[in-house]
Amino acid sequence: MENLIDKIQNELESLSTEQRNEILVKLRDNVDEIDKELVHLISKRTLHSVLIGRVKRSMNLATYNPQREKEVSQRISSFVEEPLSKEALLRIYERILDESRAIQREELNKGNIFNISAKKMRLGFSKLLSRKEFFIVAFFFFFILSILLYNFFSPNHYKGNSPVEFVVQKGETLTEISDRLYSKKIINGKIKFRIAAFLLGAERRIRPARYYIPNGLSYVGLVDYFMSDKADFLKTFLILNGSNIPSIASRLQSETLIDSAAVVNLSKNKKFLDSLSLHSNSLLGYMLPEKYDIYERSSPEEALRIIYKGFQKFLSDSLKLRAKKLGYSVPQIITLASIVEGETNKKSEMPIIASVYLNRLKTGMKLQADPTVEFLQPGKWKRLNYNDLKVNSPYNTYEHNGLPPGPINNPGKIAILAVLYPAHTNYLYFVANGKGGHNFSSNYQGHLQNVEHYHSWLNLSKKN
Repeated sequence: MENLIDKIQNELESLSTEQRNEILVKLRDNVDEIDKELVHLISKRTLHSVLIGRVKRSMNLATYNPQREKEVSQRISSFVEEPLSKEALLRIYERILDESRAIQREELNKGNIFNISAKKMRLGFSKLLSRKEFFIVAFFFFFILSILLYNFFSPNHYKGNSPVEFVVQKGETLTEISDRLYSKKIINGKIKFRIAAFLLGAERRIRPARYYIPNGLSYVGLVDYFMSDKADFLKTFLILNGSNIPSIASRLQSETLIDSAAVVNLSKNKKFLDSLSLHSNSLLGYMLPEKYDIYERSSPEEALRIIYKGFQKFLSDSLKLRAKKLGYSVPQIITLASIVEGETNKKSEMPIIASVYLNRLKTGMKLQADPTVEFLQPGKWKRLNYNDLKVNSPYNTYEHNGLPPGPINNPGKIAILAVLYPAHTNYLYFVANGKGGHNFSSNYQGHLQNVEHYHSWLNLSKKN
């Protein structure tokens, strides 16, 4: 029927007279079938009306009920569909209701003249199909069913060891998945797989993951397997600014099921670091804070390679040239960026703080950076005291000149760029202002005044 409608709406003028006559015959045949159904349904409705009339008479109720007919008209008007208008539909039903009332009156005057049985009240197969037509339909149904069973429920076998690993990538379409399954000879029919996926509603429900496909699955079984939880799913893993390796390893284990102890050990493994061409004693500082796509149960090596690749992608050749222009190596830039990251969460201040430390390095002053001493403290962060500042370690920038041996955290992009493109200042000192930021000064006298302001704010806060 849809093809006929398309032809009439889009191709009618281009059709020959013979083709138009064929369409006309088909349409008339359809109308004849519809008329047959309409007659049956109208008769069935009329029989119900007759029974309603008999029940009403047994209850001494009037046959005509205008309120009921009004409700029927309102309900019928809500069913209207094009091309019938609401008015046309109501006119048709008005005639049907008129005839129903007339038959009810005839029964009232002449007695129960209609012999109504349950058989008349239902539509049997014999009314719809002849015996021959019924067997044709049944044969066709079982034929189609047998094809479906054979094509979609028969097992598929691939060569080689079972199960076979198959990775669905992020953003991969059903067509791309079926093409790769076919190219790997896991299935022998791409179209069959797509049809099975369509029938099971799996077109958009196959998630990115590593699947381990057992041998002998049917197309339906394979699609069902792809929609199950029997896979290592792709997770989006976020590294936070300033985080350290143990915290990253702990979250990797909880979010992607990768062993945290193995991650920590591998991050300090010299052989592994050499394979990355990273001349450092640790990955600390080179695990760039951003989002990474990592499959569940990946090996620690795979996960760390993905993360380090993010750092390499960010640190472009132009940024390396910028570091060289400033007179620093990449490890030195990352080390200083980690100190800047440790000093503030206020991104707008990072280029200014970077300028302070770069100015100190130029003048030969000690950095005297609290974050480097906090790095040496066991456990969680604490407020530093005088004894902490005396600890004997090359990371203690209160005791040793220049940069510490390496990064103290994993600095974010903004902290790294702040060091590469610092603000142009002559500041040498800064102290917290009690409002989430810092006050800066270029001489020690100004610094002492800022420190006094900070202590005044601190004492006032304690009183409040």
